[in-house]
Amino acid sequence: FALMRGLDLQRPAASEPEAAHVENTTGPSWEFNNPELDQLVANLKREREHLTEREKQLEELAARLQAEKAEISRVTNTVVQLQRDFDQSVTRLKDEEQLNLKKLSKLYTTMTPDGAALVMKELPDDTLVKLLALMKESELAPLLELLSKPNATDAKRVAVLTDRYRLLQSRGTSTNRPTGP
Repeated sequence: FALMRGLDLQRPAASEPEAAHVENTTGPSWEFNNPELDQLVANLKREREHLTEREKQLEELAARLQAEKAEISRVTNTVVQLQRDFDQSVTRLKDEEQLNLKKLSKLYTTMTPDGAALVMKELPDDTLVKLLALMKESELAPLLELLSKPNATDAKRVAVLTDRYRLLQSRGTSTNRPTGP
């Protein structure tokens, strides 16, 4: 300590950037100047601006999502209504077709078996199977015999038709509803 007493120690000079931000920590508190505090305040302001901008973007996104949700809901309701209308139309058509097939079946059973067989040969297989399903077995047997007589091709067609008739009958008894294929 005695040796150092004679040395002239000086404090290092302050660098220029620090000289510009001189801390004032004496005097009243409202006059204090703290550069770190100023930097924190500036950071908080930038962060607040960023959050405000982000909040505005989120509100815009929420509004857009709400509008799209309303549009999807509207379209879904329209599709449900169209499906309901379609199902009603299909049910109505099936009921009308069933009624028409019953009338045709009754017409063919009142005809002579020869005349009915000639007409039935020209019908599509699907329609013919539906008609066969509506006829009584006693009325059906003579018609099938006449449909299969002329040649082997007609006999094969009758075999296919009777197999489809069998499947239709087994499906109808298992579900307990008289519908066509």
